[in-house]
Amino acid sequence: MNAPGAPAGFWPRYLAWSLDAALVALATCLLGANHWRLLIAAAARAWDALNQRVADAMAASALDDLAFGGFLGRLGADPQVHAAAAAAIAALLSLVLGWLMVYAVLGFALEVACIAFTSWRATPGKRALGLYVAARDGGELGAGRAALRYLGGSLSWLSFNIGHLVAMAKPEHLALHDRLAGASVRRRGGAGLPPWGWAWLLLQLAAALAACVWLAWTMQASLDEALYAAR
Repeated sequence: MNAPGAPAGFWPRYLAWSLDAALVALATCLLGANHWRLLIAAAARAWDALNQRVADAMAASALDDLAFGGFLGRLGADPQVHAAAAAAIAALLSLVLGWLMVYAVLGFALEVACIAFTSWRATPGKRALGLYVAARDGGELGAGRAALRYLGGSLSWLSFNIGHLVAMAKPEHLALHDRLAGASVRRRGGAGLPPWGWAWLLLQLAAALAACVWLAWTMQASLDEALYAAR
């Protein structure tokens, strides 16, 4: 059994983060629900328009020369396809970047408030897993270093999560943002993950697989509908 204050391993840390991420994502969706709904509708319209232009080019190419190379050439030279693609990308970026900005601000507020200004010294997800954040010497981290730790996490994302994966290294299990802020994530006691933690991890894997299947099916269905309309 780990002694109280032992460094937290990678998987408890990941599960704690995922719980906090789900909480912040829910708050982000609720906070701007009407705005996100409008942006989603705009992105869907732009995607449908792009599919329709691609379907029109495919149908015209098939009628003209029955050659796939002709379709690719027509697609590459069609200014309407270019305009539709640009509109689809712009609509998607507006939705994704806007959502991520709100998510980042809410996540920052949650992280700093819970770590620096509560007796938990932990976000709700970390508290649920029995973890807390401290300075490397065991003292409190403080608001400044809590903010630096959160902002430093962006470097881990930009490094394709390598900065997060270094938390697997024993014995301290320090991620890149921990090293930048002089922080450490530690356990309050106990060993291993609770059964519900494994269930939560499996649920995430199932949700990711379902999302990939749904996305592929939706894209194919949208293109099929556009092709049918172009006949």
